[in-house]
Amino acid sequence: MVIKGINPIIEALKSGAEVEKIILPAGRKDPRIEEIKKLARELSVPFSFSPSEKSPVAQVSPVRLLEEDEVIKYRTIICLDRVEDPMNFGAIIRSAYAFEAAIVSEKRHSSALTDTVARASAGAMFKAAIHRTSNLKAFLKRAKEAGYWVICAQKTGIPLNEFKFPEKRIIILGSEGKGIRKSVSGECDFELSIPMKGEIDSLNVSVAAGIFLFFASSK
Repeated sequence: MVIKGINPIIEALKSGAEVEKIILPAGRKDPRIEEIKKLARELSVPFSFSPSEKSPVAQVSPVRLLEEDEVIKYRTIICLDRVEDPMNFGAIIRSAYAFEAAIVSEKRHSSALTDTVARASAGAMFKAAIHRTSNLKAFLKRAKEAGYWVICAQKTGIPLNEFKFPEKRIIILGSEGKGIRKSVSGECDFELSIPMKGEIDSLNVSVAAGIFLFFASSK
């Protein structure tokens, strides 16, 4: 995988991801470039300079994904149902990592773990707990057997600020265009909504994820 940008590369180096090589822009004076060079030297990662590059570029081995039994050790799990936009996916990964939550998405009909996702996550993609499942509904059934309660983020439902989150919880967020599939929402124990006062009746899915994570962590 090729990733671009100062912050994603710094986070990849700090996370222990296997960075194979780095190409730095020649002649660019930036303390963050110096940090990349310092980390690369400490980790014995080869780097070179190129006058044609305007931003650092790194070749990184694929992200290590967690197995299902590793994911269900987390108190909070974010499940994404057909969230295909890589910018949204990356932003959600960043928020999930900040709130110590795991992320589960399907192998099909969801964003791949790309350079765009890495940049949108500010490098958190290399440190977050991520699991890819072949069947989200089946995963939810197994998680419920392990003691999780399943919460669906919907436009209508119990106001988020009035809900007491259970100890082990899964929060499902659907795509902005289609929402959560009926086959998946059928596994929900609770439907929650974000109370809003303006004329807009929905939020960007990554913004909604951050709000849900904040309330889940504070109650």
